[in-house]
Amino acid sequence: MFYTLSNVLSYSPLRYLIYFLDIIAVASLLYLLYILMNKTRVYSIAIGIFFIAMLTLVSKGLGLSTLTWIFNKFFQIGIIAVVILFQSEIKHGLRVLGGSTVFRRTLGYNETHIQKVINAVFNLSNKGFGALIVFQKKASLHTFMERSIIIDAQMSSELIETIFYKNNPLHDGAIIVTQDRLAAASVYLPLTDIEPTIKNRRLGTRHRAALGMSEQTDAVIVVVSEETQSVSIVHEGILQYNLSKEAVNKKLEELLKIK
Repeated sequence: MFYTLSNVLSYSPLRYLIYFLDIIAVASLLYLLYILMNKTRVYSIAIGIFFIAMLTLVSKGLGLSTLTWIFNKFFQIGIIAVVILFQSEIKHGLRVLGGSTVFRRTLGYNETHIQKVINAVFNLSNKGFGALIVFQKKASLHTFMERSIIIDAQMSSELIETIFYKNNPLHDGAIIVTQDRLAAASVYLPLTDIEPTIKNRRLGTRHRAALGMSEQTDAVIVVVSEETQSVSIVHEGILQYNLSKEAVNKKLEELLKIK
C-alpha cells in the first residue's frame, strides 16, 4: 500500500511538496542533534567525525581503495567507541528527548522566592557552611530525586539554612528547587569526570557534582564552598566562581527568566 502511494506521489504535483518536507525533516533532525551536542564533549568529536566522513567520500570518489577501507573500518569501530566513551552524554540526550528540554516549558520562578534562596546562600557562606542548590528548568530531575528525601515544602530561607547546617543529617547533598517549592534534600548528583574544567584546585566535591549535573541536565546550580566561603553558579558545564551577591542575583534572573 505504502509502495503504491509513494509511486502515485512521485508522479503528481505533490512530489515537490514531499521533497520540501523531506528537506525540512532532515534540517530539523540536524538542528535537534546540534542542540543536544552543543557545549558538550560530543560536539568537538562530531566535528571530527564529520571531517573524516568528508575525507571518506573524497577518497572513494578518487578510487583510493586502501584509504577508503581504513576509513570504513574506523567508522565500524568508532561507533562502538563513541557509545562507550560518551554514554553519559547519550543518556543526557535521551533524557532531553524523553523528558523534556525541547518539548516542555521552563518552570516559572519569581523574584520573591529567588531572593529567599540568595539570602540563605550568603548567610550560609558567612557562617562557613557549604551548600548545593539545584534549580530545575526544562529537564525533569525526577530520576535524581528517587533516592533523596522528599520535602515538597514552601520556599523558606530558614529551611534552606537548617538543611545545610553542619550537624544536620541532610546537609551532605544537594537540594532541588522546582518553581516555588523546595522539592527534595540529600540529593546526590553525578560527579564530572572532566578534570580540565576545574582549574582551581581548591574546588571540591560540591563543585564537581555541580559540573556533573550541568553536563547531564539544563539545571542551574548554586554552590557554596565550605572551604573558601565563595559562591558560584554552574550552568551547561560552565562554572562562574566566587560571585558577589549582586552578580548571583543578576545571573539567576537571567538564567531562570525571573518574572
